Amino acid sequence: MDKKTEKLLIKKAKKLAKWYEGVFVNPVFWEVNGKPYYMAGFTVHNTAKATAYLTTVGEETREEAEIAQSSLSLFSDTSTNIFKVGGEHLKIDITYYTEPLKIPVNSTDLTVNEGHKAFEQLWDLQQKFNQLTNDYKSYYDELLQREQLMQKDIDHNIEIANWVNLYQYETLSLLLDRNNALRVYSNYLMKTKEWKSLSRDQRIFVTQITDNVAKVEENRRSLALIEVDDQEKMIALNKEKAKSDLKKGIDKQKAYIRYPV
Repeated sequence: MDKKTEKLLIKKAKKLAKWYEGVFVNPVFWEVNGKPYYMAGFTVHNTAKATAYLTTVGEETREEAEIAQSSLSLFSDTSTNIFKVGGEHLKIDITYYTEPLKIPVNSTDLTVNEGHKAFEQLWDLQQKFNQLTNDYKSYYDELLQREQLMQKDIDHNIEIANWVNLYQYETLSLLLDRNNALRVYSNYLMKTKEWKSLSRDQRIFVTQITDNVAKVEENRRSLALIEVDDQEKMIALNKEKAKSDLKKGIDKQKAYIRYPV
């Protein structure tokens, strides 16, 4: 977004802001009747309280603003979730997985081997998360250069947001369903001569990854995913559920749109 456009939109948004609110403008637009509409937000303590949909061409109309809101809000909500969850996974040092996995497992205990396999699966999911998030960052940067939001972008975001939820579900399920095996595996590692070669943080990660079971269960439950044995069917069902849930959420947000008087 060029400075001239940003200045105009901020000026329009400030006319709708209350004195104690902060104002921001998202740099992408949705075209309605040939007019570019941008989303402005009003914040209190960095939390968004309301939005407005403003154009750089002529005057806004309520009908056009509501059309723009449906797409811009949906894109904003899904992007926020992708960056939030993906960002949390990117913060995890990859050596927390790679270094413990370098320690050879020579045990006849089936539970130790089950835990080792579960830890490998967690690492595999972590890599998928990181790849998904980094690819999305590149895509998002390209969109910021392009500026215009299209239907293909909405579809892409719903797809990625669904995968974020599914990867999160798989991760939480592994931590719950293989909790005991992971504990036995970490206890095995602690008895190896290589254990002391791990950093303090790496050792803490391995030994504490199975803690807070109640919180993990709560997080998995809050995803509210449709659970079926057929993976492809589960992906498809939850994608449709995500579309429905997002539409309901966007419709509720209409009550918090501010319109020029």
